[in-house]
Amino acid sequence: MAVIQYSFKLPLRGESPAQEVYIPVFHDWIRTNAITDDVLVDVADYAHVQGGPGVLLVCHEGQYVIDRSRGAVGLAYHRRRGVATDDAVEGVAVSLGRLIRAARLLEVDPRLAGVLAFDTTRLEIRVLDRLRAGNDDAGWAMVAGPLQAAIATVWAGEVVLERAATDPRQPLTIHARLPQRSLTQLVV
Repeated sequence: MAVIQYSFKLPLRGESPAQEVYIPVFHDWIRTNAITDDVLVDVADYAHVQGGPGVLLVCHEGQYVIDRSRGAVGLAYHRRRGVATDDAVEGVAVSLGRLIRAARLLEVDPRLAGVLAFDTTRLEIRVLDRLRAGNDDAGWAMVAGPLQAAIATVWAGEVVLERAATDPRQPLTIHARLPQRSLTQLVV
């Protein structure tokens, strides 16, 4: 079985709107069923935790997070469960596609229009399945190819992946440098 537990984070350009702005947006997503490929459950506000996750939209398979950790504010999607597949690229593509579709929803929301924009030239990836892909050379070898293939398909261009620090106590973390694209140009 391929790794499916990924976290993708797309950083914001400029300053983030106040954390409380996202709460009614996420509640509206639940109310209107704006995201149809997962069961939307609840919204949690962790804005009081310094350097923490911010605001979470909890779903059956994962979480959408306005993430303030690791030095950059951005939208993250953490996939925790789902249908496992033998296709490693598909395992990456599900999480990446969900992140991009949610970022598009945020950018066009009238409450955030003009004050929220994403930096599509960078992407942080964390491998949450530490049993299958630890933060070591074997884990990197397992995920590098599928990540490269899935991200290159979405961005339709050259992708540079760089492995971050190799602390075995932390999830395998990768930084991607990507060609400049708008969210609408990305293929999901």
